[in-house]
Amino acid sequence: MTPPKTIDESQSEASLARYVNRLAETHGVSGYTRTPDGTLVYAAYDDGTYDLYTTDGRLTDADGDITSPTWLQERGTILAYRDEQGNEQFDLLEIDPDTGSITPILDDQFLNFKARQHPTDPDVVAFVSNRDRSLDLYTVALDDGTVTRRSEADESVMGYAWSPGGDRLVYQAGMLDDSALRVVDCRTERDDIFVDEPDSEQSFAFTDDGYGAWSEEGVVFTTNHETGYRELAVADADGEYDLRYVNNYDKYDPQWTADGDVVFLESHGGDRRLRRLDDGEVTTIERTGMNMDVKCLDGAVYYKHWSPATAGDLRRNGETVVDEGWVDVQTVAPDEVTYESFDGTEIAARLYRPAGDPIGGIVKAHGGPEAQHYNRLDIATQALVHAGFEVLAPDFRGSLGYGRAFRTASDADLGGDDLTDVVAGASYLRDRGREQVGIFGASYGGYMAMMGVGATDAFDMGASVCGVVNWETTVENARAYLGDVLMRKLDGTPDEKPDLYEDRSPITYVDNIDVPLLVVQGANDPRVPQSEAEQLVSSLEERDVDYDYLLFEDEGHGVERTENRIEYMTRTIEFFSAHV
Repeated sequence: MTPPKTIDESQSEASLARYVNRLAETHGVSGYTRTPDGTLVYAAYDDGTYDLYTTDGRLTDADGDITSPTWLQERGTILAYRDEQGNEQFDLLEIDPDTGSITPILDDQFLNFKARQHPTDPDVVAFVSNRDRSLDLYTVALDDGTVTRRSEADESVMGYAWSPGGDRLVYQAGMLDDSALRVVDCRTERDDIFVDEPDSEQSFAFTDDGYGAWSEEGVVFTTNHETGYRELAVADADGEYDLRYVNNYDKYDPQWTADGDVVFLESHGGDRRLRRLDDGEVTTIERTGMNMDVKCLDGAVYYKHWSPATAGDLRRNGETVVDEGWVDVQTVAPDEVTYESFDGTEIAARLYRPAGDPIGGIVKAHGGPEAQHYNRLDIATQALVHAGFEVLAPDFRGSLGYGRAFRTASDADLGGDDLTDVVAGASYLRDRGREQVGIFGASYGGYMAMMGVGATDAFDMGASVCGVVNWETTVENARAYLGDVLMRKLDGTPDEKPDLYEDRSPITYVDNIDVPLLVVQGANDPRVPQSEAEQLVSSLEERDVDYDYLLFEDEGHGVERTENRIEYMTRTIEFFSAHV
């Protein structure tokens, strides 16, 4: 018979439940725009979905999530996206700012996003879509719905910019590996190389989409051709360029201001700083946290800001103008630490420490793999820290923000040395006195978690959220552009590299899993389909392994709905707490 809980235990559980609920209710701004009269229109979460709002109240009340509003000049309307239940199948909508009424521009089965109006023809919008193959650049005529494909590169289009007159489009072909800039002449339909250097990346779109990259001053972009770090460069109309700012830090998403300055993001450990280049001098607009979705409007710099205590506020020149992302519970800011991996490589990490003595340790692996752990509000990490765990979030080999050599160090080696970096993180926590250490992650981090408990004996428990189980089936079943990226990261197709695909797939090691495992999955996930989790779960059932499976029918690649977040965080805390 289970003994009754003490008053202190019951109060502690109630306090933790309240904390989880407050975290789960925190949803930041999901896109914004500014109308000619100065009104800010932004996407905010309420009652289970995102809709458009102004400071005066709700603008839309529609099925699905309405996000990423953009003002359409001369038409006097708002362009926005609609997504249903996390399937990332975005429709393009035109919305009346007075009534909130919606007129579909594109309502089909494709991913349609990164949409922007022609600079001189208000009835034409460019966008990126997978409607023909991977990701290509298109335009749509708003008067009759005619869609025209503009790009011809084999690589996926990750962002683009209109020329000032609208007769040309420069676009980024390729995500992160060997990306180049190409230019389309809309009059002749020619698609030519613009800037392409060997063994390097030329880009202007990472988290953003190329907004504001082309002005009368030229095309601003980043290249790591000369230093190995992404440095600011400006090209003329013929693609001839020179470097404008070099300091051996990776930079992302540069764009012009109205007065000819350049604003850009710069990686410094867990912070993605927002900076401004003015005639060779650089100043910092926002020093800490994760900043993105930058737009230069009305002579000011707008952007979304995350910190360990905010989940996506909208800021203007360093001041908060919409505080949807503020959380009203105490959170923990991590310490910047480093530890030594198996070969002496120093691995940078964020270390989250609870208020009291830790009850255990957890290594939190980030997604990507080409990503990093930013100083932002990670609700699952904060919930685990509040429950008493010490959490280490490493930027393992293959992470962004540390130059090209470090980012490409995991190429053709996914689940190899990067996994060993994560295992070294477990040793770091044990050296700090943590007797029980788990591993936890989402997307690629979920993959790392499953490899951690199957291919190594470094962890006492693990939790995977939307993690890859089998590289071969993921490449086959995920969206085409993601399959293309994964095959490049694995240096070949499943037929070309069968041994590598097998050796680096968690399903290969399912018979070795002898520690508790939590598996979380969204049924509508287009990146790591539900079939991946089902493969693992069926194998675990056959072996009678101690596991929990949490499937959300209305989620995609992650857990977003408030009620689902509460269940997800509660189950995650209960799982790890039960096994320390």
